[in-house]
Amino acid sequence: MRFEYKLQGAGWADFYIEINSQRFSFSPGYLTDALGGILNAIKEIHPLFDTEGDYKEYGSHYTWNAEPNVLEWNLKYIGNEKILINLTHFEDDEEERVVVLNEECPYDVFLNEVLREVELILAEYGIVGYKEMWYENEFPLSTFLELKFYLENKDRFPIATNIVGNKEMRKSELKFELDFINKII
Repeated sequence: MRFEYKLQGAGWADFYIEINSQRFSFSPGYLTDALGGILNAIKEIHPLFDTEGDYKEYGSHYTWNAEPNVLEWNLKYIGNEKILINLTHFEDDEEERVVVLNEECPYDVFLNEVLREVELILAEYGIVGYKEMWYENEFPLSTFLELKFYLENKDRFPIATNIVGNKEMRKSELKFELDFINKII
């Protein structure tokens, strides 16, 4: 399993994936939140995060746009800590849709490969620098922290829930978050 994601100039990235004997490359652009979108899609399908059970049946979907090329991600958690990754490539008109990758792999192996690349981007560009390079979207810091914490601890990121009046207030500890980031980088 191999996953590569490198920023290539302002608003563009190069992406490469290889699972078993299937491989595919693509260059998503700033029109979509490519990095944040895929991290959210990965997070949404895991039972630890999917408390409503919505994605167990349908999976998660996200689209990367590259004017006029489009890559549609379809991820589905299939149990036994495995996911099905289905990538469909097409042009804006959607007439010729081609499945370019359709493979199963262990969830944690895939997540580890993705987060390795995200960590490299964070270390190289920083949070503000990433925004400057990607234009339209912020670095997906909170989702990154949640997934990284899961990968290391097999648990959800610590969030405190307090009831104030009749409202539920949820918060994390900034010092813990900063210490966690410093440990990673």
